[in-house]
This record gives sequence, C-alpha cells and structure tokens, in this order.
Amino acid sequence: MKKFVLIVTIIMLAFTTCGNDPEENVNGFYGNPGTYEIVSYDGKSNVIKVNGAKTEWEVVKYSLLEYKGKEIAIIFSADVRREGAAGDLSWHVNNEGTYPTISYLPNAGADVWHHMTGKLIVTPANDNPSIFLSTWENNTKNTVYYIANPSITIEVDSINPALTPLQSVYKDNFLIGNIINETYMTGRHFERLKHHYNVVTPENDMKPSLLAPSKKGGAYQWAAADAMVEKMLANGMQVQGHVLVWHFQTPGWMIDGTKEEAEANLKNHINTVLKHFKGKINSWDVVNEAMRDNLSPADTEGNWRNCVRSNQSDWEAPWFDKIGPEYIELAFLAAREADPDVTLYYNDYGLDNPNKAKAVRNMIADINERYINEKGGTRKLIEGIGMQGHYNRWLNVENVRCTLELFKTLGIEIAITELDISFSNTGVQGNRNDTVMSENDEIEQAKLYAKLFKLFREYSDVIVRVSMWGIDDASSWLSAGNPCLFDWRLNAKKAFYAISDPDGFLEEYKE
Repeated sequence: MKKFVLIVTIIMLAFTTCGNDPEENVNGFYGNPGTYEIVSYDGKSNVIKVNGAKTEWEVVKYSLLEYKGKEIAIIFSADVRREGAAGDLSWHVNNEGTYPTISYLPNAGADVWHHMTGKLIVTPANDNPSIFLSTWENNTKNTVYYIANPSITIEVDSINPALTPLQSVYKDNFLIGNIINETYMTGRHFERLKHHYNVVTPENDMKPSLLAPSKKGGAYQWAAADAMVEKMLANGMQVQGHVLVWHFQTPGWMIDGTKEEAEANLKNHINTVLKHFKGKINSWDVVNEAMRDNLSPADTEGNWRNCVRSNQSDWEAPWFDKIGPEYIELAFLAAREADPDVTLYYNDYGLDNPNKAKAVRNMIADINERYINEKGGTRKLIEGIGMQGHYNRWLNVENVRCTLELFKTLGIEIAITELDISFSNTGVQGNRNDTVMSENDEIEQAKLYAKLFKLFREYSDVIVRVSMWGIDDASSWLSAGNPCLFDWRLNAKKAFYAISDPDGFLEEYKE
C-alpha cells in the first residue's frame, strides 16, 4: 500500500484577541469559545493561553474531522505549563465516544514547562473527532494553561500491505498465538490478530483478581472475559485459559483464614471458573510461576518441594505460605475434577535456566507418577508445560534446546508461551515507552527470533503452540525494549520477516 505522509507543524500566528469562535483557530489548534488568547509568555511567542476555569475536559483541541473514516498514525508534541491548582495533564483523542490517551503527564508541577509527546493509531469515526487537552482537576478561576510549540505529524494509510499469515507459515508445525486485551479487540490490532494467529491467551481478564469477587461471597465478573471468548471463537480462534492460581493478581480474601479455608477457596475458584468456560476453552494454565529463581544444582538434586517459591526465597508467595507446596498438586486435582476434558498446564518463566528447568521437570514427573500410581489416574494430571519466552538480547538459544530435550522426556505437550525479546538495557516496563530501534539492534533481535523458530520447528513433534506476548512495540508491557514483531504503526519489523522465513533470514544475515 502506498504511504502518504502529511506533516502538520503548527506555527503560531500573532493573534492578540480572544478567540470567540472554534473556527477562528491558530493553524488548527483552538480553545473553547471565550477561553483562549495568543500571547507572549516566559520568553516564548505565539503561546496559547487558556483560562482553565471555563472547562476541564476539552481545554484546547485540534480537529481531526478531515481524516474521518481514514486510518491515521499521529505523532504529537507540545510544551504545556499550568499556573494555579494542582492536577494531572493529558491529551486525548475524542473518537466516537472513546477517549484514548495520546500523552499523559501525572502530577504535573505548576509554574514549570512540561514537554508532552505521544503517538497513536486511530480511525476518526464521529462527527467531531479531535485531539484535546484535559486537565483532570476541578479548576479554579485562577487556573491558567499555556501551550507552546505544538506539533503534529499525521500519516495517512501508513500501514504496510497484507503479509503472509504466520498461522499459514506454521500450519504444519504448531499453533501460532498472541494475547488478547481490550486494545486488541477492535480495529487494526484485531485485524492483525485475526490475520496471523489462531489461538489467543487473555493477557489479564481471566486472572483471579479480574474474575473473582473483590470480597468473599460476591459475584464473579464474567463480562469482559466472556466477550473475549465469544468473539475469538466466532472468528475461528482457540482460547488458552490463563490463569487459575498465581501469587499475583489474587484477591486477598482467597488466602485469608485458616489453611483449610484457603484450600476450600482455591478449589471453589477453580471449580467455578472451569465450569463456567467448559466446552469453550480446551486448555488452561492451572498454576503459574510457582518455582523460585536462583536455584543451584544442589537444590535440584533434592525434593522439588524445596524449590517452590516461598516468602523466605521470594518476596511474595501467599499460597505457599498458607498451604505449603502441596497447593500446586491440590490445584491440578481440583481442575481435573472440575473439567475432565480440559488439558492442564503448568506455566513458568526462566526455563532456559537449566536448574529451574530441572526443578520444574522433577515436580511434573513426580505429580504425574503419583497421580497414576496412587490415585488411579488413567492419564497424566499435568499434561502440558508452558515455557514462557520473555527473553532479551543475551539469550543463549542452545539453553532453550536443552530445556526442550529435558521436557521432552516427560511425554507431555510443550507450549512456548509469552514470547517476546526485549532489547532494553533499563528493564523499564509499561506500554508507550517504545523508541526507534537502531538497524543493528533490529537485525540482532530478528536473528534471535529466527534461531528460536528454527529450533521450534525441530521440536514440532512435541511443541503444540507458540504464543507471542504482544502484537506491537507500543502496546507491549515491555515497550521500552521494542520486543514485538510489529512497530507502533503496526508495520512489520525485521523480526516478522525472520519468523516468516528463518532459514532465509539467517542466510541473508549470516555471521
């Protein structure tokens, strides 16, 4: 698709009268009627001065009406200063009853210039779409805002042409998946999701704190997760359930009380959730991230229960501290009883570390052996292992191979889960922190992706699914590391092409 780029740089005109008509604007930016004037202030000329007491929602705005119905990529910046009452500042897009944030400045100090930047992909659809400044406070008559040097770049039709679906590339090997969240449910993100992936994992909406009541005895909150499941199934995608038992994002009441009460709460939650989704979800992450880090070879030679995360070894392990390491097996037994047909997974990160991988392998082998020999099970209790792939630039792909060899001996399914490769040196988390990657970093990241997928194909007899953890860099939880296959505009990076043809890419960029 041809790219058309329209660059709009706002150069302030030296108006000295108040703007009383929204059409009487400053090269596109204008305030609400009677609220603004153009002034020189603090050594800056052509500054929009806004009397904030008149409004706190759309203080000043820039119309996007000419782009109605067109997908656009917006890059925005402005210098903003507030005098008066305290409060946050943010710029949003007003679009058909939704107000996505393009730039947010929390707890912005008064009497100081703040440089605000942001970027967003959007398709204006309502009759009055705009970018606008919101003030997030109850303004007083003394609150004044100054906006200097606003700049907007708008790219129209910036998305690259249709690409060969990844699910087609790997149709003879394994399922290709990604996460689903509110952002990915609609628009270009959903189109990317549906085009390339055939299985999804809810990023947050099935975790205990999102489903279970905040107080014991309350009602379960099914709406968001149900909407995701129904839409994914209607579009031919499978859903991986994630997650039933975790030390994070769990209501405190579940673990309060006696050991017996905590066990009952755990069983009841698992039973409630699995029966609600029965017949719609074929596999579940039952327990997530139960094994501790920094294990030594000596640790893995002993009882696997001594390798389980606890408050003595890690900073938070509520299920272990209340019930003990047996909570893991208890959870899988409850899940098997609640839904005999579903495939039950254990999911963990850092399994390219040989010591942690061995501890997990020992745990699964022990629980499965006792389930068959002591409890009369006719199949393995833990039927899948999820190998989280939150990797970075220092990944040793051969360590992943060793782990695959180790887990292959268990005779269960293997899924590569939560795959992303961060190239950040800072460890910063949270979305909208993405930057432009250097060409060398983009190539090196892509080579790691190519090596991984070449390896995954070698083990496609046991790997049933490879699931990414994010579609594009801007929306990723590790955004600062640009870890995904697509950039913030949803254009394919070199990593995408590396996955599409690992051998060809590695030959082109051979070391």
